[in-house]
Amino acid sequence: APKKMLKTLKALSSRAVVLSVLRSAASFRTAAPERTLATRRTVATTATMTTSLDELKAAVLATPTGTALAEEDALRAKGRGPPHRASKLRLFDEPDGYEPRVTLYRDSAAWCPYCQKVWMLLEEKRIPYKVELINMRSYGEKPKAFLAKVPGGFLPAIELDGTTYTESLDIMVLLDDTFGGDDKAPRVVPERGSPAFDRCRELLSQERTLFRAWCDYVFRGSFGSERAFFRELQNMDDALAKTDGPFFLGDAAPSIVDLQYVSHVERMAASVAYWKGRVVRDSAKFPHVDAWFRALEARPSYRASRSDFYTHVRDIPPQYGDGVASRTADQKAVADALAGKDWALPLKPDALELSLQPGWEASETSADAEAAYRLVTNFDAVVDFASRPAGAGVGRWSFARPDRAKLADPVATAAADGSDVKTALREALLIVAGVLKDGAASSAAPPDGTALRAAVPPTGPLAVGVAECLAYLRDRVGCPRDMSFPAARALRSSLGWAVSELGGGARAAA
Repeated sequence: APKKMLKTLKALSSRAVVLSVLRSAASFRTAAPERTLATRRTVATTATMTTSLDELKAAVLATPTGTALAEEDALRAKGRGPPHRASKLRLFDEPDGYEPRVTLYRDSAAWCPYCQKVWMLLEEKRIPYKVELINMRSYGEKPKAFLAKVPGGFLPAIELDGTTYTESLDIMVLLDDTFGGDDKAPRVVPERGSPAFDRCRELLSQERTLFRAWCDYVFRGSFGSERAFFRELQNMDDALAKTDGPFFLGDAAPSIVDLQYVSHVERMAASVAYWKGRVVRDSAKFPHVDAWFRALEARPSYRASRSDFYTHVRDIPPQYGDGVASRTADQKAVADALAGKDWALPLKPDALELSLQPGWEASETSADAEAAYRLVTNFDAVVDFASRPAGAGVGRWSFARPDRAKLADPVATAAADGSDVKTALREALLIVAGVLKDGAASSAAPPDGTALRAAVPPTGPLAVGVAECLAYLRDRVGCPRDMSFPAARALRSSLGWAVSELGGGARAAA
């Protein structure tokens, strides 16, 4: 395939040729300790419990972060505001009621690297579009209506003026040609036949070489693969050093080359750290790669679509296979950190998980409030989701299927309303929401667990059941699908604190 692509790169005359060239990836009223479970259940279904949730919502919405997020949600419903994984309509400068020519079909988990680059291009070029969310194969079945349009089920796909297209690089070139460029939305593909276009072709070919070196290093661990990977990473750094600006072609905005690279280099950084204990974003060894990342982090399109390392290392295996761990001391320390070793309260300001993935500073100060907002504004759905271990079907989807995500449970069902575990879980999650609302997740001292232990006494099967549900939720908070990394860290750690207060649990500890 590489030889065929290099041969094809010689032709420049038509879009069809260009496509083949560029194609080659608590505020909470607690129950008294002596109350029976039946009494606590009665409290949970009365206006008192409803008022507690309402009071939490009001308190969260009164914070600057809560107010800002609510305003963004309102704008998003109208196709306005900053980019976000939950946006279903983007109008940009077009008037209300405008019908976009483009529909983007992307993954519901907001993780697919091939979807990410098309999503970013639409945002960078401010092309109005609608969004339809489709499962990746590892997360669930695809709708029959989508398979009728795209028989192979490939993501991403777009509809442009009623015609369906697949293949991410083909789509990007097509959109760039169709919608042209201006001062607000410059072209991402250089003019055909220009020196910049020749450089673009060269860099896209180089990206494929880096991609193959990454796969060999992380997923096969072949002899000499480590040296080969870092040699290609050095080539990337050298290529970035050749321009005055932070991006590959020296432009003020990302080109198709930057969009192609970032979708996988972001995942390289996470996987190389987790399975090898090595750092990709090393400002001393690869300063231009680090500067490139920082320039991208200033772009709203990248901030909206960026994942954290935990999400990556949980989503990569069903797509690429498990990585081959180096088993060095550094690798083991990184793996433990990314697997949640420090998900407890108080948060550690010097946690390894933080130092491994810079660039989230803008979200740090509002992390607790963001997590609280996402929890209380989706509270009933979160309770249903978290109660699955007390329901049925957990683990059935991925059983004996390495091509399916272990943390995905599309066939699992929630516990019955009014069941002991679900009622106690609701109380526990209200207390967690209160901890986040009060900023206790970022406090120097752990919160007082008296209210939690009173609501769910930390002995017996009920506490074990609730702890398992809280851990189930903790391990499935994803970025950017649910919230930013700092907010996710605050929520995961608050849930980890609650699990610990309840004495853990067999599956929760595992």
